[in-house]
Amino acid sequence: MGRAVSVADLTLSQVADAIRKGELSPVEVVEAVLERALRVQPRLKPFLWLDPDRALDQARRRAREAPQGALYGVPVTLKDLIAERGAPFTCGSKLREGVVAEEDAEVTRRLRAAGAVTVGRAHLHEFAFGVSNENPHFGPARNPWDPERSPGGSSGGSAVAVATGCAYGSVGTDTGGSVRIPAALCGVVGIKPTYELVPRRGVFPLAPSLDHVGPLARTVEDVAVLLEVLAAAPGRYTGASGQGLRGLRVGVPRGRYWEVLHPGVAARFEEALRCLEAEGARRVAVDFPWEAASAAATALLLVEAASVHVDSLRARPDGYGPDVRDRLLVGLCLPAERYVQALRARRALAVASRQLWGSVDLVVTPTVPIPAPRLGEAVTEVAGAAHDTRALLTRFTNPFNALGLPALSVPCGFVDSLPVGLQLVGPPWEEARVLAAGAAYERARGPLPRPEA
Repeated sequence: MGRAVSVADLTLSQVADAIRKGELSPVEVVEAVLERALRVQPRLKPFLWLDPDRALDQARRRAREAPQGALYGVPVTLKDLIAERGAPFTCGSKLREGVVAEEDAEVTRRLRAAGAVTVGRAHLHEFAFGVSNENPHFGPARNPWDPERSPGGSSGGSAVAVATGCAYGSVGTDTGGSVRIPAALCGVVGIKPTYELVPRRGVFPLAPSLDHVGPLARTVEDVAVLLEVLAAAPGRYTGASGQGLRGLRVGVPRGRYWEVLHPGVAARFEEALRCLEAEGARRVAVDFPWEAASAAATALLLVEAASVHVDSLRARPDGYGPDVRDRLLVGLCLPAERYVQALRARRALAVASRQLWGSVDLVVTPTVPIPAPRLGEAVTEVAGAAHDTRALLTRFTNPFNALGLPALSVPCGFVDSLPVGLQLVGPPWEEARVLAAGAAYERARGPLPRPEA
């Protein structure tokens, strides 16, 4: 393998193959990634904790072992909401300062069993309760395409690390879009699998009935490799990536809910749809009560998050950042009737969604209706109207958390030099279909530039 390309810039699949063939050693790979991470960290802060000696010790142990596992010797990161034995477990909050995980989360155990090397603890919005990754305790993670802009969240550190070559993959969580939003805004790939496909044991909860665990990486193929390792049920995820789009019925939502859209994002989305059609897919307009799904997700999130934090919120309210504390207080004030109504609405919507899959194979949307906002930008103007930035960022993602459906974000171009994403959504347990379509689109779209690291 030629060395003209930096080792840190290879994809997960490329570096795993090079290690298996003996062209690279786990130590060489980890050294390259650490060199990149130490250079990127002061500027973009993808990590809340980075311990080069710990990562190198793991790499040396791997180098002494017989190569085995899909991720043998491959450096990955974990969002600091996912337990990693012997590492800090802050969840992005000063309330957990000094907490060290005593055992691995189930997904951490699976990564280790597959041969991975863990590098650092990825930055996140406090307790994963936000989508900007502006953390009052640790400072913000920053977008690699423009450090004055948000990387998205709450798995923003994961997306920044992957985009800049500080890791080949990362595992994040997604309660309202927290894998897909940063994937879109940083120009990487991320998937929220079907609810409970990836086990949540050892993952600090935000809203248990909405929480999903999912991987981020630079390509659809790499995300499929990670999902194969993480999933509780055996899948066909990696084998699906070579399939095409011919005959696929692609549902495109219509209605006012989808019209709150930056014109540049709308243009990239239309280009992506034409690309899918050129590969043999058929566009089908679909109607569904998306706004009701979003409203149900929001109510469930607020109440469940408040129930997770109620004791510590009462004991140490000033320990929380203002934005998270305010949202938790809103959740505490919502009546039980509102939560029950949201549960009923979700059940009805799940029934309605089953009918949707009779007419289409996938639903496609923009992942996020705007390019990355500036850090601190609470209000964003779209089509001459002012919108709450946080609500905009989750507008196209959180309906699918309420429904528990597999949803993939794939880069689909740039608006004002900032990446935007295409979201592909499938029926429950059809990750293979979603990944196959995403990989086919990725091939047809062609390569995109990466940010300077």
